[in-house]
Amino acid sequence: MKESIIERIEALPPLPKTLQEFEAAYRDENVTIKQIAKILEQDPMIVANVLKRVNSSFYSFPKRIDSLQHAISILGLSGVRAIVLENSLKKVLNPNMEPYGINAEQFAHISQLQSFLMERWYKKVNPHKVSFLSLAAFLQESGKILIADEILREHWVEQFRQELEINDDVAEVERFFVGASAGEVTAKIFEHWHMEQTLCKVIEYSDRYERAPEDIKESSLALHIVKRAVPVNKPLAPISQYIAKTIAAKEGLDVEKLEEAIEAIVDL
Repeated sequence: MKESIIERIEALPPLPKTLQEFEAAYRDENVTIKQIAKILEQDPMIVANVLKRVNSSFYSFPKRIDSLQHAISILGLSGVRAIVLENSLKKVLNPNMEPYGINAEQFAHISQLQSFLMERWYKKVNPHKVSFLSLAAFLQESGKILIADEILREHWVEQFRQELEINDDVAEVERFFVGASAGEVTAKIFEHWHMEQTLCKVIEYSDRYERAPEDIKESSLALHIVKRAVPVNKPLAPISQYIAKTIAAKEGLDVEKLEEAIEAIVDL
C-alpha cells in the first residue's frame, strides 16, 4: 500500500458524532427503535437515506414508508448501520469517483446492489450470516474513495481507466497503481476507527480470499463473489456474472442459488 494512502488514513478525523452515538447504541442489547430514531434524527441526510433505502425497488412495498421508526424496524439495525457508516464516510472522505468512470450516486448504487445480492443469496445459503455479510458487502468498496483520490492526485486517471476497460479484475488494477485493493484500504480505514476486528478482517481478505484464515474464509469468499458479480466497471454484465458463477463453482458452492439471487436483482 502506498505510503501516501497510509498517511491519509492515519490523518482521518474521528467518527462523526451521530455515528459515535449510533455505535454505542448498537452495542446496547436493550436499545429501542425509538432511541435509535432519536439519534438518527440529528442528521437529516441519514434520515433521508434510510427512507430512500426502505422505499427502493428492492423492497417494493405497495405504500411509501415515511416513518423513520417503521423504516428501522424493516431494515434492522445492521441495515441502518450500513447507511450511517456510508453517510459518515462521505462526510469524512468527500468522494470523487471520476477515475472509476462513475459518480458518487452510481457508486452508492453499486454498493447497494452488492448488499442486495448478498442478502438474496445468503438467505438461501446461511441465514444466520445474512445481516453481517449484507453490511460487509455494502461497505467493502469504501476504500475506492481514497484510491480514486490518489489516482486524481497523481494525474493517472486516463491510464487507470484504460486498465479498467481491459481488465475484469478491478482489485488487480488497484494494486498495480496504489499497491493495495479497495478491500485492503477499507479494512485499514475501519481499523483506524476501531471497528470490530471480524468486519475488518473479512473485508481485508475479500480480494484474496484464498489467503484468509479458515474461520473467516467463507465470508471473505462470499464478499469476493458478490464484488466480482457487481464490479464498479461492469456491474452485472454477462462477463461479470460468468466470473462470479465460475468462482462459486470452483469453490464447490451451489451455483443455482447464486444465479437465482443475481436474476432477482439484475433489473434493480
